[in-house]
Amino acid sequence: MCLINPKKLFKMNSIKLLAVPSVFLALTASGLAAPGEWSFAVKVGAADSVSGDVHRGPDFDGSVLLDLAPGSLPVDVDAKSFDDVYGSFTELGLEASYQQSEHLSYFFGLSQLRSGAGMLRVGTVGEDLPLNGRFSDYEDIGLHGGVRYHFTNESSWQPFVSAQIGLKDVDGITASFSVPGVTFVAPYQAALTDAAFYDGGTVFSYGVGLGVSYRVSDGGAFSVETGYYMQGSMDDDDSVLDVLGLGALNDEGDLDYMPITLRYSFS
Repeated sequence: MCLINPKKLFKMNSIKLLAVPSVFLALTASGLAAPGEWSFAVKVGAADSVSGDVHRGPDFDGSVLLDLAPGSLPVDVDAKSFDDVYGSFTELGLEASYQQSEHLSYFFGLSQLRSGAGMLRVGTVGEDLPLNGRFSDYEDIGLHGGVRYHFTNESSWQPFVSAQIGLKDVDGITASFSVPGVTFVAPYQAALTDAAFYDGGTVFSYGVGLGVSYRVSDGGAFSVETGYYMQGSMDDDDSVLDVLGLGALNDEGDLDYMPITLRYSFS
């Protein structure tokens, strides 16, 4: 007959009882919700474009713009990137996360990425006249979902990595082209002012991130995160550009960017 030592049994039960609050305290220290719980977050950040062009850089005959003899007014357009046109973007977002386990959580979010109108030189008319372009605000609204892996420890600082996919609805973009001190002949002056350039539309988005969170209370934590995020090309609008034989000018519109985001999570 095999008997269990009462002292050993008491010791084993004590360890099990201590293990439950220990795990809970570890999650609390990390600023994470306990497994099976939801948390919510607000975030704000700035993003820089690292790849993607707003338009290409073709050459064309601009003589029709001033009613000159064909071939007498060469126009050289320079390709311009999102960074050239818009510089930095601002990002705002809301997020809900479900803590699947000590290390793994799933998140779902709503975000906005935007930048103000861009004005810059986009080419040269004739030998040395500047061709300027003005592009309307960039703005999109996105829905995304993903997974986040937390490297939990007993410190208040908790690193993590993430991956996400989503869809974005991008606003249309218009463009105005001008030469200082020069008025194009009708109908080109009106046609090249706030001309349709991109229809916008729905694009696919995806990316990976990494960051670190810091617990500030039992249910709250601040996080700093960066990453590399990509989105597909917008639908171009050639209704005006085709008149000048420039339908390929805006066959671009895909954007890659790297944000720096500050997020506050609470549960």
